[in-house]
Amino acid sequence: MKGFAHFFVRSYLVLAALAWMASCAEKAPEGILSKQEMVQAMEELYIVEEKINHLSLSRDSAKEVFTVIEKKVFENAAVQDTVFRKSFDYYMEHPKEMELIYTALVDTLQLREQRATFRPN
Repeated sequence: MKGFAHFFVRSYLVLAALAWMASCAEKAPEGILSKQEMVQAMEELYIVEEKINHLSLSRDSAKEVFTVIEKKVFENAAVQDTVFRKSFDYYMEHPKEMELIYTALVDTLQLREQRATFRPN
């Protein structure tokens, strides 16, 4: 039962962090992804990168594969890569906001991993 309770507490914390980020008074300028959109895009990119790392490709081949798949990730998210890069640069210039994004990203990835490994008795 401990694992089950931990799973739901962690889920609540991730949702609370995302809700808090969405309610922050300072909004990103026009043309910049919201914090939540950044978390979602970065999550997908991280997962793709990890999958490619497990393919044991050479560094050059892995980079080429990532470039192709990265385009698909942006297409699926309906985000242009230039908008993502501009947004990433914006948040890098605002470290407190970027810290919130990375905190939510780590929590989201941990929750995703817990969901993947959670098996009810």
